[in-house]
Amino acid sequence: MQEHDELDVFATWYNENCDLLHYVPLENAVTCKSGAWSVRMFLHDKFQVQMWVIPPNFIIPEHTHPDVDSYEVYVGGQIMFSHSGKWVVEEKDVKQPVNGDLSPLRGSMIRVKPNDKHGGCFGPSGGVFLSIQHWLNNVDPSCVSNNYDGVGLDKDHKAEAGKITYKELTWKDAATLEDVAPFWEN
Repeated sequence: MQEHDELDVFATWYNENCDLLHYVPLENAVTCKSGAWSVRMFLHDKFQVQMWVIPPNFIIPEHTHPDVDSYEVYVGGQIMFSHSGKWVVEEKDVKQPVNGDLSPLRGSMIRVKPNDKHGGCFGPSGGVFLSIQHWLNNVDPSCVSNNYDGVGLDKDHKAEAGKITYKELTWKDAATLEDVAPFWEN
């Protein structure tokens, strides 16, 4: 018998049923953290969806969210996502569009559990992704970058939970076990 997974059920429901224009709440709708923008697209109880708009040539170093179980959903742009130190997308999918100018990654999801290290490297066109979240341990949903453990986005990145360290970032901070940089870094 398969264990009931609340996040799986919610992520499936959200992807199949939500019109993005109708669920942005009145309060705390937009957040900016170190130049990365998020829009709170949905909030109900312990479930939240944030759309992240990341500027060009941006690095999100490997980190965890101690109180959040999530799916990261590729929307568009040049994004090399990492999980457990390795890229989880192929470079060709970030370089070669399909259906006009869309990436074949559009709509693909990556599961990120609370102790899973993950990060991302964003190319010259920047990138957009959704974070579909289930907040755990009786922690109320807020901006997921406030529930953060790892190297910060920059010296101004502060968190309400977790521990942040600081350093000068390179692409290697987004995927510490990789030997090959994203194509835009060469």
